[in-house]
Amino acid sequence: MKLFMESKAKYDAVSWDPSAKLPFRDKLWNSIAPIFSCMLPFNIFGYYLLYFYTDVVGLEPALAGTIIMFARTFDVFTDIMIGYFIDRFNPKIGKYRFWGLISFLPQLIDLILVFTFFPSASRTFTIVWCAVTYGCYGAICATLGYIPQNCQVINMTKNTEERASVAGWKGLFENITILLVAVAYLPLVNLLAGPTNNMARGFLLATIVFSLAAQIPILFNARYTRKYELNYDGTYREHLLTNKNKEKALSIWDELKYFFQNRPAVVITASAIILYVLQTVRNSMTVYLFEYYFQMPEMTSISLFFSCGLSMLGAMLVSRLVKLFKDSNRAFIIMAIFHSVMYAILYLWIAMSPMETAQKSMHFGPMFILYAFCGLFQGMYYVFPNVMMPAAVDYGIYKHGVNQSGFIYSFFGAFLTLGGALGSFVSSMLLSSTGYVANAAQSAATLSGMLFVGILLPAILSVVHGVLQMFCGITDKKHDEWVKDIAARGLSLQEEM
Repeated sequence: MKLFMESKAKYDAVSWDPSAKLPFRDKLWNSIAPIFSCMLPFNIFGYYLLYFYTDVVGLEPALAGTIIMFARTFDVFTDIMIGYFIDRFNPKIGKYRFWGLISFLPQLIDLILVFTFFPSASRTFTIVWCAVTYGCYGAICATLGYIPQNCQVINMTKNTEERASVAGWKGLFENITILLVAVAYLPLVNLLAGPTNNMARGFLLATIVFSLAAQIPILFNARYTRKYELNYDGTYREHLLTNKNKEKALSIWDELKYFFQNRPAVVITASAIILYVLQTVRNSMTVYLFEYYFQMPEMTSISLFFSCGLSMLGAMLVSRLVKLFKDSNRAFIIMAIFHSVMYAILYLWIAMSPMETAQKSMHFGPMFILYAFCGLFQGMYYVFPNVMMPAAVDYGIYKHGVNQSGFIYSFFGAFLTLGGALGSFVSSMLLSSTGYVANAAQSAATLSGMLFVGILLPAILSVVHGVLQMFCGITDKKHDEWVKDIAARGLSLQEEM
């Protein structure tokens, strides 16, 4: 067992001083694991699940969208319950590590099942299969891994700059997952579909490869975060032990009360719905736009490669943006507006151009360059919720003396997945309303609708998100005061629970 542990000196070197720095390797794996294990699959869902259901399984767009929406309904409840359990229990192998480790096999297997299609099965069986496999992935499998692995950073460091750095790395790796999905997934599907173009087989085999790539980082994260949760001899870090005094134990109703009294947490988690509706709508429509509007399906992966590459650069610039605008929340709002403006310009340019001109320009022309450049602002914008969430947890400790990291991140995860489900539902409903017919030539009205849904609607939602974020109430100056006050009162990360 000791072969898989950090040395005792590294355990002794762990510090939760507000100025302490995180070892780069620990920061790296804590960033990779939750993003790869959860966001790589959800990016596959965002780009290709609706397409898989309509063009491979053969479901109508409205039905496919309804399945995606309602299959994820229970995710809201399971996310909240997992957060409640995280804050209360001390599994032997670690408070957060435990949940990530037990999520490994369920996520690995169920992702494959989501893209398993039985052509000879009845329509009823197919609908139930789609609903159950996709619903279980979000409500159970991903929930077990995503929330606790994101909570870990609250315990690993109290340094605001380090938390922003972790958020930047997570943004980088999220864009890498988007890049992998955009550039490699569909080409791998087509390759594995074989000479008979068996797309059902192609999706299944490609998903097996991607599922393995997504889940393996969990094991590395579990190794390198052990020293933040357990002592070298395997006993618990004292500050992580939940209080055994039953008079101080909070009921779920108390948890809800404290959560809704935490305005920053409410605003940031609720706005996750808008962010992921936006992201899912745009991602899910990308395949349709390049397939039918631009009539260049081969450019889908190429365009996304450049867009995602600039998104990665944008994610890594987030700490510099915070310094530039002298406040994290202010930088968040400004980037939301910039993101909206760039996509609005792109939409107007495409919509006002003859279709042939737009198609030509998207083939490595000026329109292609703008499309790729939009990714820079996209990368900056998407990272900020991860920057702001730890501060919302600190506000709860400051205000109520209660750490709700699990509960707050559970709401964030619930609203994230709800936003993704709503995004797929909205995309499918709007696509259906335009008169879309799978694997057929589309009408002018359908193509115009695709353009609106895929580019302008996300721009509108981005503005709404920026306006909502104005009500967050967090500034970096206030956060520094909260951290000092918490330290002065001697409140540790999990005390008073």
